Amino acid sequence: MNTRILSLVLALGLSMGTAVAQKIGHIAMDQLVQLMPETQAAQTEIEAYAQKLETDFQEMQQEYMNLVTDFQEKEAQMTKLSRDNKMQEIQGMQQRIEAYQQNAAMDLQQKQEELLTPIIEKANKAIQEVCVEEGFDYVLDSSDSKGVVLAINNSNDITPQVKQKLGI
Repeated sequence: MNTRILSLVLALGLSMGTAVAQKIGHIAMDQLVQLMPETQAAQTEIEAYAQKLETDFQEMQQEYMNLVTDFQEKEAQMTKLSRDNKMQEIQGMQQRIEAYQQNAAMDLQQKQEELLTPIIEKANKAIQEVCVEEGFDYVLDSSDSKGVVLAINNSNDITPQVKQKLGI
């Protein structure tokens, strides 16, 4: 009986002794990406692109309003056929505006991805390099927007090393 207890204690002690502490680091990826100079350039380009889309949309709306106003002013003098054609033109314009809104939103999102993906990949590469160089087993994203890390011991914040690697 005593040998069984002794064996159990020894086995438990050995299994606990073989447990290896893992080195875990963290970084606020959102903040890191915002600090990168490429991000400011991308944001400027995205804003200019969004402004162009907005200008085009406003022009389409103005054209629509002109069609409606013209129709309202001339409706009484129009033949039934002319009135029906003008109403179809107005409805077609309204449908084009709705389609433009949907396509513009998707187009803007695609532009954001096109410009930001290489920046995020560059940041990830620098994080990977620091992870290997510093011997981290895991690096967690501690950005507020991610909600992944609930508590942080700042001693393993790798932000300074990654910023140095990126030259910022």
